Amino acid sequence: MKNFIKIIKSFQCTLVLITLSSVLHAQSLKEIIENFDKKIDSLNERNEFNGNILFAKNGVTLYEKSIGFTDSTSKKKLRPSSAFNLASISKTFTSSMILMFVQDGRLKLDDNVSQYVITFPYKNITIRNLLNHTHGMIEYFDWVKDTLGINDTIGNHILLDLLVQHKPALISMPGEKFKYCNTGYAVLSLVLESISGMSYSELLKNKITKPLGLKHTYVQTVKMSISPKSRVYGMRYKDGKWNSFDLTSLDEVVGDGNIYSTVGDLLKWDQALRKGKVLKPETLQQAYTPVVVDEKPKMAYGFGWIINESGKKVSHSGSWNGFKNNMVRDLQKGYTLISLSNGTAGMASWKIQQQFEKEIDNLNN
Repeated sequence: MKNFIKIIKSFQCTLVLITLSSVLHAQSLKEIIENFDKKIDSLNERNEFNGNILFAKNGVTLYEKSIGFTDSTSKKKLRPSSAFNLASISKTFTSSMILMFVQDGRLKLDDNVSQYVITFPYKNITIRNLLNHTHGMIEYFDWVKDTLGINDTIGNHILLDLLVQHKPALISMPGEKFKYCNTGYAVLSLVLESISGMSYSELLKNKITKPLGLKHTYVQTVKMSISPKSRVYGMRYKDGKWNSFDLTSLDEVVGDGNIYSTVGDLLKWDQALRKGKVLKPETLQQAYTPVVVDEKPKMAYGFGWIINESGKKVSHSGSWNGFKNNMVRDLQKGYTLISLSNGTAGMASWKIQQQFEKEIDNLNN
């Protein structure tokens, strides 16, 4: 009987310790979030952050903030439904649509691009090379502006015509080296259009935004005369005031950027990927597998995702005129951090977010 009482007391003590530990962790998480919130306020006061941030675990929002305004003239306040130019975070959608067709048997990763885009001038570049930035092509916007001196608006098909006409020399042989480059994803949009018979915008709607209920996610390019009310415009702080810094003549190109979305829709996107609503686990695993090349790259990259920690954490950032964004996904612990900014959002903002990530990681180790 005495032994039984000892066991009961020991069990009760263990329960108290577990409960106390849970409370302390909850308080610590609350403190971390409160401290992070104060730092974001401070950045905004110094005109170093203007945007929306969301932090969630397993799809449940633990912190969300909208601070600043949608553009440099009307000064309309940002809302959770405000849609930002995702810049390169758009690549996560492009790569997923390609992998959908791989799953369906419509194409293979090691198919040559020229099988689908007949006039594509580099016959040995494959779909895989485009997805993981091992194609070796030149960065198109530097080449178009600086080398060709073209200031007219160009879209994907005009870009293809320029590649066919000039065929700029490859920086490296396909599959030889990793070099992050937007040209590959601009070409992937042409592959998608060729296979589907739809425009990139229509395909995004049919394959992703409509099925997943992403109501504020859409393509917006410079030639579109009408913009949804949710659209946010790029800005930069200069000479003591906010100035417009938005789309350029290069922003008719899609595949590498120019998808707009909200923090809420990106959380839905994150959850849909985690729950297998977009791709099968084995297919998604390929997207999260770092490319292997002889020369070790500074950044580990899969198919449309930066691999922060293999098997644990993936992310993608996005920077373009007036926009600076980041999306970090802890695949093991279920955390998601999304930051969308239409202001300067310089290094101070990135460092604060990285410190926040580190504190969350330490809390759960």
